[in-house]
Order: sequence, then structure tokens, then C-alpha cells
Amino acid sequence: MTLDQQRTEETLSDFLREVWSGRRFVAAGLLFGAVAAFCFCVLAVPHHQGRIVLAPANPMNIGAVVSSASAYSSNVQVSPAQTAADSFTRFEASYKGAAVASLLLRDPEITKGLAADKAFKFSKGPGDWTPAKLSEYIAQRVEIDPIGETALRSFHYLHPDRAFAALFLRRLHLVTDGLIRHGVRKDVNGRIDYLNAAIGETYNPEHRRALTDLLMEQERLKMMVSIDQPYAASVVVPSSVSSKMRWPDTALIVLLFTGVGGLLGFVVFSALNANVREDLIDVLDTEQVKQEDWFFPESGNNNEKPEAKKPLTGESGKKLKKKAQKKPESKVGKSSRKSSAATPEAAE
Repeated sequence: MTLDQQRTEETLSDFLREVWSGRRFVAAGLLFGAVAAFCFCVLAVPHHQGRIVLAPANPMNIGAVVSSASAYSSNVQVSPAQTAADSFTRFEASYKGAAVASLLLRDPEITKGLAADKAFKFSKGPGDWTPAKLSEYIAQRVEIDPIGETALRSFHYLHPDRAFAALFLRRLHLVTDGLIRHGVRKDVNGRIDYLNAAIGETYNPEHRRALTDLLMEQERLKMMVSIDQPYAASVVVPSSVSSKMRWPDTALIVLLFTGVGGLLGFVVFSALNANVREDLIDVLDTEQVKQEDWFFPESGNNNEKPEAKKPLTGESGKKLKKKAQKKPESKVGKSSRKSSAATPEAAE
């Protein structure tokens, strides 16, 4: 049976006995993992989690109440440029963009707080911020979690400074919502200018009435985006900070490091034990086994015959040759000799 077959046939009890036999290596690995976990927790900078809950804003929507008595406008449903759901989707896609990042970098409090964000005490915070670099930072560090099956979203952010964690989420919401508001206002002003010019060039009463209804919608939308209220995302739960640190997780790190250390200790023990077994097998394979003198290939044992019949050599071979030479003559040989001896006498 080969070594691989023996390993495949090992049971759980064999594995536990092997672990017990290597308990010194496993204990050393556990101790090393515990020391590494302690050093990691001491050198790591504690981070607190900031949290804010947002929901789609519900601004004034005049699309459902606008109607016209004319035949042209009675079949047309007038809707605002952006619904609440579409605006919130736009908010989720815009908060980690380069445009928002460039506006945040103009605030000295934001740049000062970002410089203090570091994982370990001996490391340095990131510097030389650019809009592209800050947008990647926001995409990695600001996490979004849906709350159940609702449209609510929970934004999380980790930072060593508790006050800055809450401040960053507030500024991120205000800048993103304001940027969306500014874009909508710019689009509305362009539509209003176009409709005013089109009404001045149209002489058909029905067309003028339809254009006037569209102009009224845009005027009311402009008023809506000019109000000092959230346009895309409204704050349901204001920004708050956790009372306990969320990183590093001491229990998880100790469990992970000690487990990995014990596993490495067992792996080292298994590797050393495997080398010893292979050396022993190599010694047994290379050892020459002498053939016994009493073994005869012609003994009639057909179960385990050697492939090639080799004559015996040495002292045993010489003795067998002498015995063969001294064999007694058979009776047939003796009778032939007697007959030959009697023949000359009879002749005489």
C-alpha cells in the first residue's frame, strides 16, 4: 500500500490523533496569532461609523392637476421633468461623481478631515486630493444599504473623527442635492426661453394654448426648484455617529488571527512529518534483500516465481554440483555392465 492510499484512507480519529501529536506546533501557532492580533489592535486607529437615512423627496407635482379645456390638451398628460423616484435615482448615481467631489474639495473642513483618515498610527493620511481621487474614495468608503423593500436608503461612512463622519455625510447630501437642483433649474430656464420664443412666432390659437400650458408647467417647476427644500433626496434620519468604534473589530480579529496561526502550526507539523515518512520509505526501498540459500526456482512454487531463473552461486552452488557428480548409478546401468562383463567370458 502506497503512502497516498494510506492518506486517503485516514479517518477523523486518525486526523485528531495527528493534531494531538502536533499539539506543540498548534499551540505555538495559536500563541503567535494572539500576539499578532494584539499588535494589530494596538496599532490600528479606531474608526466610528456615521449614518444618515435618505428618502426620495416629494416636491410639488403639478403634472397630475394641470388640465386644459381644449381638445388638444385634453388628451395630453403633462408631467414634471423629474419625478421623485427618478430624482432619487439620479441622486444615488451623482453623489460619487467628480462634479460633487470638486465642490467638496473647496471646503477646507473637508480637506482637513480627509487628511486625518488613516488605518494605522504609523501610516499617513492621503494627500494631494483631486476630484477623481475623491470620487473613488467616496465610492469605496460611503456604503449604501436599502432598508427592507422600501425606497429608503441608509448611508454609512467610517472615520476616526466622530464629528467629521457626521459632517461629511451632511455636506455630501447638501452638495449632491444642490447640484441636481442647479442642473434642473438650468434646463427649466432653457425650456422657458424656447417656449416664449415659440409662442411669439405661433398664430394658431390651439397651438398657442398648448404652448402656454407647457410654459406654465415650466414656470411652476422653476418655482419648485427655487424653494429652499430638498429636491432629489430628503433626510429621514439626520446624520448620527455610533457610540462604539466599528473598526477594528477586536473579537473578529483575535478569532481570525489565532485560527490562522493554529492552522499554520499544524501545516508546519504535517510538512515535517511528511518529510520524515518519505525519508523512511526511501531507505526501505533502497535496502537490498539477500536471497536465501534454500530458495530453489524449480521448487514448484508457481505463486511467486521470479521473472528470470538465475543459477545459485557461491558455496551452496559448489556443494550442489558435487552432490550431482556423486549420485549412485541406476539399476539399469548396473545390469548393462553385468551383461557386458559376461559376454567376453562366454566368448572365451
